[in-house]
Amino acid sequence: MRVAVVGATGAVGREMTRILEERDFPVDELVLLASAKSAGRTLRFRGEEVTVRELSLEALLGVDVALVSAGAAVSRSFVPEAAAAGTTCIDNSSAFRMEPGVPLAIPEVNPEALEGAPRIVAVPNCTTITAMLAVGPLHRAAGLRGLVLSSYQSVSGAGWKGERELFEQIEKLRGREEDLGRPDREALPEGEVFGKTIAYNVVAKVGDFGPDGYTGEESKIMAEPRKILGLPELRVVATSVRVPVPVGHAVSILAEFSRPISPEEAREALRAAPGVEVRDDPANGVYPSPIEAAGLDVALVGRIRRVEHDPNALALFSCADNLRMGAALDAVHVAEHLFTR
Repeated sequence: MRVAVVGATGAVGREMTRILEERDFPVDELVLLASAKSAGRTLRFRGEEVTVRELSLEALLGVDVALVSAGAAVSRSFVPEAAAAGTTCIDNSSAFRMEPGVPLAIPEVNPEALEGAPRIVAVPNCTTITAMLAVGPLHRAAGLRGLVLSSYQSVSGAGWKGERELFEQIEKLRGREEDLGRPDREALPEGEVFGKTIAYNVVAKVGDFGPDGYTGEESKIMAEPRKILGLPELRVVATSVRVPVPVGHAVSILAEFSRPISPEEAREALRAAPGVEVRDDPANGVYPSPIEAAGLDVALVGRIRRVEHDPNALALFSCADNLRMGAALDAVHVAEHLFTR
């Protein structure tokens, strides 16, 4: 089997390559593709150095499956033609997520979306995956009717530039931490990625604001669960916030169901679900946090609570590694579902 990783030198692309090796995916030949400026670099795979080539349709000829993490514009420029030529493209961008004929797949949540051997499969937004791994099993148990999602998203969701901006601002503020109680606002560091200071702060803007007041990220998080769960009329409201965390997204979830569901029943459903680890014993200090989820192949779910005056609703908290569980691993899981079962 010829397997390609497109965007191989990016954070998610490198993670995809590592996961292919870790999970012993049946790769006979690995094709690493990226932009022209990255061509010629090498990445290690199964003890050998593999040279990165420039992305082109010709480079994808004869490739069985391509794991793509190169941005929406790049994906639109080649994925449809590559798929038509016979390559199954599993795309991590937003380019095809809401296309009617393209499955938006989380194999642990909606494996039925992958029936029929589709040539293009979209990987959901990393925050959507973090939420859906927690909500999907509860929907199967009690029938979801509405969601309110508040996400706390790490800077790595904005790429290496976002991480660098956070670290540089922390360094600039070193020794001045006590002054942040009454800061000189003109002297606070700001960057191109987040606009406002991200160090020691949170920024309630992930993506550009639309005319309805929601950001692009919030619009994705509201639209994607409807398609994944097959609930086109599902009520979803989202607020996305960037937090000064290197890796790991967290989502606070208020879920309304069609019947009463207790925290105990919810925990049992989640314990039986793939891709989830229940950490829900707050009295003994057991509850999820992003740094605990970093590097793991599960979403950590906890803080499962009743909602006062509404027995049909639950509040819960989910955390996952946005680069791994929320992106690269989902793409590999899709490939495993299509090619190794």
